[in-house]
Amino acid sequence: MEVWAAIDLLGGRAVTLVQGDPSRRTVWREEPLELAARWENEGARGLHVVDLDGAFESGSNQKIIERIVKRSKILVEVGGGVRNREKAERLLGLGADRVVLGTLAYKDPAALEMLLRKIGSGKIVVATDYKNGKVVSGGWKDSEGVSVMDAINRFESLGVDNILATAVGLDGTGEGPDVTTTRKICASTRMRVLASGGIRSKRDMEALEEAGAHGVVLGRALYEETIKLGEVNV
Repeated sequence: MEVWAAIDLLGGRAVTLVQGDPSRRTVWREEPLELAARWENEGARGLHVVDLDGAFESGSNQKIIERIVKRSKILVEVGGGVRNREKAERLLGLGADRVVLGTLAYKDPAALEMLLRKIGSGKIVVATDYKNGKVVSGGWKDSEGVSVMDAINRFESLGVDNILATAVGLDGTGEGPDVTTTRKICASTRMRVLASGGIRSKRDMEALEEAGAHGVVLGRALYEETIKLGEVNV
């Protein structure tokens, strides 16, 4: 099972939010570049780097992201505020291996289709963040008015290969993942599914793998060491 280590950036620091709420944040002691090196050395498949300032339209962590991409020898996917084709292409031009698209994929499907044709589906991950079964975007503030399953079917028909399914209501809580929805998603699609939100233990990872997830994105569980990369099959 692929394990992607999350580095969520807010104001230049690595943080973990609870349920996508910037007022409920944990700021981690280590610097983002130190964390990138740590997760790489401990055996993560890749780094999942999110510019929260970009997602909230409150700033940018571009320089830190560039340094992480330049120094990392493992895969790096970058998301957060990637709301036009130009920014997606610029991140890939800087050396990111994949871009994570949320709002863009829902608001401008024509741009998504163009990116799929131009850069290939292997370099794109579509974020399907959901609350109460409905997709949310725009820094988790806006409901797209579409169910998770409808979104999954739509993106598969467009040629998307990689989906990141995040249970926002569980994200950052360590209360356990949404295995039920993950199982439904995986049973309905041939896309590669990364699961995220609430994962706390190796057993949680095993449950998601049994549900059909191709991989997981881990944040708080790594930082609080309830999961250690050296003890799981990554």
